[in-house]
Amino acid sequence: MRLPVPRLLLLACTLLVVVPASASAASSKKSVPFPVIKKVSPLKLRIGDTLTITGTGFRAGKGGKNTVVFKRSGKPAIFTKSTSSTSKRISVVVPAKLASFLGTKKGVAVATRFQLRVLAKRFSKSFTSTKLSPVISPKPGGSGGGGEGGGTPLTPYQICQAGLKTNPGGDSDADGLANALEPTVGLDPCNADTDGDGLIDGYEYESALDLNGRALPYPGKRPWPNPLDPTDINYDFDGDGMTLAQEYKLWKFVGGVFPVTAYSDGTQNSGGTMATTTLALQRLDLNGDGNLTDDERDADGDGLSNNVEYNYTGTEAWWESAYTNEKPYTIRAFSGVDPTQWDTDGDGVPDGADDQDNDGYDNYTEMQLARWGAHLRVQPYNPCLPDPYSPTCSRYVPFSNPWPPFDGSQAVNAAMPFAWPIDNTPVVGGWNGLGGPQGP
Repeated sequence: MRLPVPRLLLLACTLLVVVPASASAASSKKSVPFPVIKKVSPLKLRIGDTLTITGTGFRAGKGGKNTVVFKRSGKPAIFTKSTSSTSKRISVVVPAKLASFLGTKKGVAVATRFQLRVLAKRFSKSFTSTKLSPVISPKPGGSGGGGEGGGTPLTPYQICQAGLKTNPGGDSDADGLANALEPTVGLDPCNADTDGDGLIDGYEYESALDLNGRALPYPGKRPWPNPLDPTDINYDFDGDGMTLAQEYKLWKFVGGVFPVTAYSDGTQNSGGTMATTTLALQRLDLNGDGNLTDDERDADGDGLSNNVEYNYTGTEAWWESAYTNEKPYTIRAFSGVDPTQWDTDGDGVPDGADDQDNDGYDNYTEMQLARWGAHLRVQPYNPCLPDPYSPTCSRYVPFSNPWPPFDGSQAVNAAMPFAWPIDNTPVVGGWNGLGGPQGP
């Protein structure tokens, strides 16, 4: 479908903004070093002991700045947050859940070797070699915390592990994947979020299948959405403008049910196409093609498209990036909007009908339509555009680097509200060069 010239220009403007930002992000990611494990101490320890990892590329700070991954051959990986870290040293407590993954001899848990991997700003390239992989023993006084022979009582996690064999078709961790399936793809059937990235395993698994055309076997290697890769949450796999984490938040908001037929990050048309059969749907159609992709849909029903609220013309950052020659309006803070909140600021008015900068122009006009759609020089985070006489436009303007329209971009006597593209043709009764509410 041939788009009208204004829409083409709007899309071109968007691409000019997004592509350099993406390129910059890619360049920044390449400059971040991979974590490297050089020494592990002690190499023999028990569950509950503290392990020290020495190397490079770690994130410094208290608490879980880094994640240490324990992996026994043939078993799911266990992700554990560090207790303290410097850029060259990590301390981590060997987690109790490793008890269920220890090897056994005549039914009794025995010392078992675990390979290690570190997630800092990036994932270390591989698991440790044998000489850098610690041998971990069960806690004293029991068979690995299993409750046998006078040991400590079984934890909920161990109870789950014990029941897997009798319930292969069940879903013990409620992550959308059958117990029998999870170990075959390296996942933990008793942990809904194996990689600890905040997204449950089944959602990432289903998104990967969608991205791969529902082909089996499951494409379980990066760069697909991967429940074993905690670094994937900020990627936009299906190219609809929203990251994996953002689509997951929308999926949870609309019910979070399986199969994933809403807001999968493996297809731009989750659950099939959505024709713009009503005026309300047509108002959301950013490219005018008669179909609402996931980014154009409106999960919270507030009249603004999802990606408008997440990353696009509903965000202050987009306007500052798109119009770099325009100084931001800096004398007050503004509320943003949220695609999972119908009324983000709690005033009883849906976000689309609300007015973030209180200038008399609703958010739908200033955010959804933006300049090319409204044919006005709108700016949802500048109450002096498109009308410098608005009730919240400042009467007092900085002498240096003033914000529009006081930056010389609009001529005195220009018609108001200001048109887009800018038209400085003088008219009778046009702008007098001042701002703020004007008296009679």
